[in-house]
Amino acid sequence: MRLGLSSFIYRYAASRDARNEALMDHATVLKRANAYGLDAVQFADNMPLHLVSADDLGALRDLAGELGVGIEVGTKGLDRDLLHDYVSLALFFGSRALRLVLDEPDVARAEEELRWLTPRLEKANMPLAIENHGEMPAATLAAIVERIGHPLLGFCVDTANNLILLERPLETMSPLAPRALQFHLKDFAVERAPVGYRITGRQLGDGALDIPATLRLIQPVERNLDVFLEAWMDPAAGWGETLLKEEQWIARSIDRAREILGIEVPS
Repeated sequence: MRLGLSSFIYRYAASRDARNEALMDHATVLKRANAYGLDAVQFADNMPLHLVSADDLGALRDLAGELGVGIEVGTKGLDRDLLHDYVSLALFFGSRALRLVLDEPDVARAEEELRWLTPRLEKANMPLAIENHGEMPAATLAAIVERIGHPLLGFCVDTANNLILLERPLETMSPLAPRALQFHLKDFAVERAPVGYRITGRQLGDGALDIPATLRLIQPVERNLDVFLEAWMDPAAGWGETLLKEEQWIARSIDRAREILGIEVPS
């Protein structure tokens, strides 16, 4: 099993400034992961790799090799040209799987495009980890993959994304768990709002996620899955405070993840 960071855990530090320039680049995320003693980084659509120059991609791959931190590639959407590029990027970085958010509630179109993609995956021998992202119920997503029936299709199982559909986490994870390739671990809380309720993030272990039941279902250690930490964190009062709070959440989430997964701290 590998423990790592999803680039979405840096929602603020990896965002863009007024000049549309990234505040934290890909190399810095790799270095942070290495400093924390982690195994991998999954670069997702908040830090898209297809916009990085060929020279910088090569330098990033070299840095990952030097640090001993794996790179997993992710994207979203069903644009065929983009998917073609990302299969190549996943091969370039030696990713164990290509993570994909469908970003498409139309079941028929999602199935059609996945059927188009499977021969390309097969040619590259690249598994596809489809993330539940709230576009459709988990059972519907699982049924699409079951109908296609290709062994390279699996899931990046996220503990909280389908809360927007009012699915409980275990209800979401159950149909996806048998074909899980990757695991996004984050915690959450449901709070009263002035009218109704709001769903927000909590530091790992401080929220409503039933972690023991989740681990029994997904079995990330026993199945040698990649586990990537994410967080939904509300900003602090100021920008500097927000960035400090984000790093504190990340450090705490890593400590908690090691504790619940039974991983020793690297010496």
